[in-house]
Amino acid sequence: MSTAVASPSPRKRASTKQRPVDPPHLAQPKTWFGVADLVFLIFSLGVLLRARGSMLDDPGLGWHIRNIDAMLAHGGWLTHDPFTVPLADWPWRTNVWLGDLWLWLGWHWGGLNGIAVFTTIVIALTCRWLYSMLVRDGVAWPLAAFWTLLGGLGTSISWTARPNIFSVPLLMYTAWICDRYHRGKATRRETLWLLPLFVLWANLHGGFPAGIATIAVALAVEIALALGIPHSRNRQGARERAKHFALLLAGCLVATCINPYGWTMYPWIFQLLGNDYFMNNNVEWHSPDFHALGAMRYELFILVLPLAIALAKRRPSLAALAISILWLHAALSGQRYIALWVVVTVPLVARLSMSIPWLADSAARCQVTPELRSFFSTPPRPSRWIATAAIALALVLWSRGAESFAAISPHRIPTQALDELVKRAEGKVVFHHYNWGGYITWQGWPKVRNWIDDRNEVHGQAHIEEYFAIIDARGPWREKLDRYRVALVCIPPHKPLAERLAEDPAWQETYRDEYAVIFERN
Repeated sequence: MSTAVASPSPRKRASTKQRPVDPPHLAQPKTWFGVADLVFLIFSLGVLLRARGSMLDDPGLGWHIRNIDAMLAHGGWLTHDPFTVPLADWPWRTNVWLGDLWLWLGWHWGGLNGIAVFTTIVIALTCRWLYSMLVRDGVAWPLAAFWTLLGGLGTSISWTARPNIFSVPLLMYTAWICDRYHRGKATRRETLWLLPLFVLWANLHGGFPAGIATIAVALAVEIALALGIPHSRNRQGARERAKHFALLLAGCLVATCINPYGWTMYPWIFQLLGNDYFMNNNVEWHSPDFHALGAMRYELFILVLPLAIALAKRRPSLAALAISILWLHAALSGQRYIALWVVVTVPLVARLSMSIPWLADSAARCQVTPELRSFFSTPPRPSRWIATAAIALALVLWSRGAESFAAISPHRIPTQALDELVKRAEGKVVFHHYNWGGYITWQGWPKVRNWIDDRNEVHGQAHIEEYFAIIDARGPWREKLDRYRVALVCIPPHKPLAERLAEDPAWQETYRDEYAVIFERN
């Protein structure tokens, strides 16, 4: 008696279909260039174009560079402000000395080009790191590349030459490794890498409390799960993770105190963050303007995140979601945090996109030749970093020998007028625009000191309010200029003070262009 054998169902046949196997000679390609290197190259070229636009326009760039010179002249860490006219005994902390050193090296290596290239390398490495993180999380290379591109563009609001660029990758990694540990994808030993990273962070930039807050959120999630909120699955595992996060949080707090000023860095930082006047005085602490050109670069993720959660076939990681919500709140409160929110959210969105059936199928159907498939799926040999290092070295060498490529936008910082001011200002008291103090320090210190710059926590509310009263020609502005023995004034031509000085016989206009006017006391 014969037995009929049922043919496999279409679903079963589809599931048993094997993926094409690469030819043997393509299985272990001898290539030194990979997709991560391509990401680094693309972002290097894209970011470097900003060097002719807004990258070098930060008002504090000058004093960041001069911090290192002041430390060398002082013979150690600074505790008092050396850059401003000594109207008061203003305290100062060079807590970002390592980030300043990176910019200082770029300046001494290649001038403005060097600063631009050194800044570009950090930003491009951040994007390369993001791509590698997504691939390690199991995101298919087409989606990993896509989300890295959008994520990189979302951070472009922070593509400026300042130590802040270091906080972006460090927070990105902190959030990512905390979430991987929460999901059981990282070991306790892997999370311990945060300890040396937080030591580094505390000396690179003052944004390290962001990392502390992120670990605290991950800890809060585990405590909630251990209490059965929002569900009672694996409460014992949550308790174990909570214990580890508590110890890790304490360790990272101690690690951040390994800096020139120890634990006193915390009150120094929070005296700025906790001051409403300072927050309202600086545009980067204001909420983002969603009507501004380019706002969709980061607004896109606000729209995509809930959509991805709704369409994905699996629930999002609670730790990643909680961390993303924390930084979304921060980003909506101040545009300074937008880049931080983007980089902690991209890995969550990318993983969710792999759980959206039609999107995952589309990524899987990206059929390419065996050679390209091997290129996308196999890391470079003999090292993953050879090509990236070669590209970075080429950029560094180019910055030294190339003609001037990077430039400061004159509508933001009128360098021609300020260079003329510095020539005349040695030994004199100068009054100038708020945003120009850093450049005056850069070009004139130690012979010339500024009146004010963007270090609000140094000058204090009283001095800042007095500055605005003088430049707006309100109250006894003339008496204040006399009392402080101001000999030179350099301000935008449209300011009320410029109109008053033009009518005052005690002052003579000695320079004027589209962006600035200089008055000298007769």
